[in-house]
Amino acid sequence: MATVVPVILAGGSGTRLWPLSREDCPKQFLRIGGTGSLLQQTVRRALAAAPADRILTVADERHFLMLLDEYDEVDPALADGILLEPSGRNTAAALAYAAIIAEERWPDTILWAMPADHVIDNEDRLRRVFKDACAAAEADWIVTFGITPSRPETGFGYIGRGECLPDRDGVFRVADFIEKPPLEEAERLVANKDYCWNSGMLLTRARTFLDELATHAPGLNLAIRRALAARRRDRPVRVSADLYARIPTEPFDKAVLERSDRVAVVPCDLGWSDVGTWNNLWELLPRDADGNAVQGPVVLDRTGNCLLHANRRLVACTGVHDLVVVETPDAVLVADRSDATGIRQILERLKTENRPEVSNGATHRESWGHRHLLHRSPVVDIEELVILEGRQHSADSTADAGRLWIVTGGRGRIVQGGSGTEIGAGDTVEIPPGKALRLENMGPDPVRLIEIRHGSPQGAADAPLPEGVSARSRVAS
Repeated sequence: MATVVPVILAGGSGTRLWPLSREDCPKQFLRIGGTGSLLQQTVRRALAAAPADRILTVADERHFLMLLDEYDEVDPALADGILLEPSGRNTAAALAYAAIIAEERWPDTILWAMPADHVIDNEDRLRRVFKDACAAAEADWIVTFGITPSRPETGFGYIGRGECLPDRDGVFRVADFIEKPPLEEAERLVANKDYCWNSGMLLTRARTFLDELATHAPGLNLAIRRALAARRRDRPVRVSADLYARIPTEPFDKAVLERSDRVAVVPCDLGWSDVGTWNNLWELLPRDADGNAVQGPVVLDRTGNCLLHANRRLVACTGVHDLVVVETPDAVLVADRSDATGIRQILERLKTENRPEVSNGATHRESWGHRHLLHRSPVVDIEELVILEGRQHSADSTADAGRLWIVTGGRGRIVQGGSGTEIGAGDTVEIPPGKALRLENMGPDPVRLIEIRHGSPQGAADAPLPEGVSARSRVAS
C-alpha cells in the first residue's frame, strides 16, 4: 500500500467570521466546538492516518509562530512538516507545493488534502469511506469527498456523480462540477440525489496530481517548480517571495479537477461544516431553549435564535431575534444572523477605508507568547503580556519613551547588565527611556504582566535579542 501523507491546507484568511477571525488570526485558529482550535481538530483527524512527522501543513508565513504554538499543544513533531507560503496563491499552488515535497520525502505517496478550518462530527463514517477512497486513489483516481446536502446552499460548490467505478462500490466517476449556484438551481440540485456538496477534501497519488497539473495547468506547474527549485533546504520549508508571487492564483478545482477525466467522488454524510458564516457557526454551537448560542458574559431578555459572543465586556440584549452580536476589544458586530452578504460588504468598506481592524486584532502572537491591547492613546499604550514557559522577552525603551511592568502572575527573572533578579506577582519593573533588559520565564506557569508604555509609546519597539539567543530557546532554571 502507498504511503498516506495528510496535507493540511491552512492558508485561508477566514474573514467571513469577522471580527473574531482576522487576516492575521484566521478562522482555523479559533476554538469552535470540539477540543482545541479548528486547526488542532483537523490535525488530530490526520493523525489517525499518519504519524506526526508525516503530516504536511501549507500555511502563510505570517502565521508561523501561531502554528508552532498550536502544534506544540498536539505534537511538536508536526513542525517538521510546515511548508510556508510568502503569499497566498490559492489551493492549486498549495497542493502542488505539498505534492512535490511529499514525493521527495516519501516516494509513492497518496496525499490526503484537507482544509484546516472545517468541522467533521462523524469521524467513524469518515474512516469507513476513507478506505474506499484510498483504494481508488491507489488506482490513479483523484478522489473527492462529496457531502450529502441538507439544504439548498448557494455558497458551496456541487459535484455531480456519474457511473460507479468498476469494482469500487461507493466510488463514482465525477460527471460535472457546479460552482455556487443561484438559489433556484441549488434547490434543483438538492432534489437530485446525484449531487453533493464539494467538501474541499481529496485523496490522490502525488504523482497523479502532478501529472494532471502538468497536463491541464502547465504554466502553474512550471511556476511552482521554479519557486521550489530555489527554496531554502532547511525546515520549515521557505521559498522565494518573488518567484512564488509569479505563480497563477487558481483553486485546484479549476486548475485540475474540472479538466481531468481521472476524478471520482465518494458521497458521504460526515456531519460536515465549513463554518463559513455566522449562521453555520450558530448551527454548530449548543443553544438554549430559546435558540440562543451564548459565549461569554451575556444577559438576555425576550431574545431568541441569536448568536451572542462577548469577549470581556457585558453584552445585554432585549427584545431581539435572529441576530449575531460579537464583542471584541476593538470592534463590535451586530448583524442579521443569516446575512453573510452584508458582512462581506461591511468588510469591503472597511478595507476601502484602510481600517486596521480588518487584519489586526487586539491580540498579537509573538515568539515569546502574546500581547493583548487594553488601551491606546497618543501618550500611553497599555497591554497585557504573556511570556510562555521557557521563553524570554527582550525589550527596550526608546530615547523619548519608557515602560512600566506590573507582574500579575508567574515567576521570571530580569536580566540586565549581566545580573539577574527574580520577580513574581505584585512586583513592578521600570524601564527608563533608553534602557534595555530581558525577561526570562522560569516556569512552570506563564509570566503575565501589564505593560504601560508612556511618552511616545507607539514608536517603541522590541529590542533584538542578544546575538546567539533565540526567543523560543528554553531558559535554564
